[in-house]
Amino acid sequence: MSGEKAGEALDVSRRRVVYKYMEVIRVMGFMAKRSAYTTIPLRKETLDKLRGYKVGGVSYDDLINDLLAVHPPEEFFLEHLRRLRGEERRSWSEIREELDL
Repeated sequence: MSGEKAGEALDVSRRRVVYKYMEVIRVMGFMAKRSAYTTIPLRKETLDKLRGYKVGGVSYDDLINDLLAVHPPEEFFLEHLRRLRGEERRSWSEIREELDL
């Protein structure tokens, strides 16, 4: 093989390695984006109810966050306030019983 052809072969080999690494990086980026989301198992009836609240191009993520913002879990805030006051730790079952949940 002449020197010029050897150089071309080396360039082709280097390009293949670069392309291979670029593909790996692209796949890793895709996987990172996918892992930012999750699935939530719902009964069909629950999904139908959620669909009733979904308007326009709103994502289910935005919808659920909007619903949570409007109706924050009261027991969470009560437990947080208790901890801020330095009260003794209680079990979740005890808290649920006290709040009739």
